[in-house]
Amino acid sequence: MTASAPSSKKVAFFISSYRAGGGERVMITLANTFADRGYEVDLLVLKPVGQYAEHVDARVQVYSLDRRRIALSIFPLITYLKKRKPEVLLALDEYTHLLALIARYVTRSDVRIVLRIGNMLSELFTRYAGMKNKIIPPLVRSWYKHADRIIAVSKGVRDDVIVVTGIAPDNVSVIYQPKPRAEILERAQEPVDHPWFTDKSVPLALFVGRLREQKNLPVLIRAFAAVRADMPARLVLIGSGREEGRLRALITELGMEDSIMLIGYADNPYQYMSRADVFVFPTLWEGMPNALLEAMVVGLPVIASDCSGAGPREIIAPATDHRVRMVSGIEYAEFGVLTAVNDEAALSEAMKTLLSDPAKRAVYAAKSLERSADFDADGIIDAYAQALRV
Repeated sequence: MTASAPSSKKVAFFISSYRAGGGERVMITLANTFADRGYEVDLLVLKPVGQYAEHVDARVQVYSLDRRRIALSIFPLITYLKKRKPEVLLALDEYTHLLALIARYVTRSDVRIVLRIGNMLSELFTRYAGMKNKIIPPLVRSWYKHADRIIAVSKGVRDDVIVVTGIAPDNVSVIYQPKPRAEILERAQEPVDHPWFTDKSVPLALFVGRLREQKNLPVLIRAFAAVRADMPARLVLIGSGREEGRLRALITELGMEDSIMLIGYADNPYQYMSRADVFVFPTLWEGMPNALLEAMVVGLPVIASDCSGAGPREIIAPATDHRVRMVSGIEYAEFGVLTAVNDEAALSEAMKTLLSDPAKRAVYAAKSLERSADFDADGIIDAYAQALRV
């Protein structure tokens, strides 16, 4: 760990809420670690609701900007910048990005604004509707160029940011997700009171993440049903979200109630990861998936889609060109398995191969542990400190 920073170094982190998202988890990890290193740390929250509130370190000063409408949060943010005068502010998503940039303009503050971009702007923009579609993309294109620096979580996201915004490539850095491996491994040892995770006679596949369209979970469920037709196996999905009802209906339609289970949000997913046999991540697009990295930290073999955003490819096949995409089939890569997006047959075959072959699982388990060391929090926090210039 690096030496403690002078107490005069004041750093602010800005998130929308404490909801159980990968970006929020990363920002809270950053805030906690900077506080541990001796910085004076503020955490700004638009909506102080969600499961991650209890994970904020007591040394982090929390400021709620809660207003009935997000746009009105600009006023308490202006007050904050005038009173607290942080040296740098790191913002999480397009809402906090725009609010931070506009507030700095209004106050004429000299705070440095750094934007962390964790997902594909092009994908987000195609899914905006109504007034949101008319307002957010033009504001992003006109205001992001005023940021002091942009941090993309993967090479694929960096490419996308440059194309979408027209920002000079020199102003967009890539810093991967920090993973506090020691903490994850410690929490992974906590017991699990669930028979599927203690019964080692039937191999178990696992997904962890929010239940939303991006994660492409109907493809996983149908592919797993094909696995189940050929061998005994189980699948558990951990997470919550608006797709839950649709997924439960599909499981019932396929007659998979005895083999596929949704168990909701888990504050400690690592205890489940450490007792599963394979982690499966069939997403449509992804910047740098936290759950995939965390599964690798506990030594879980991984299967992921070769999706837009390149995050899974950059993790699993780092020696390959991150711009390459499979149209169909399977790639048994250096640190895990990649399948083409929406290729249910390939995903089913990949799951069958790993779930039925303990020796191959052991090889990829070792590879997961090896690769996860590259995302250890300490080194990546150093990169953030350099990018924030503190």
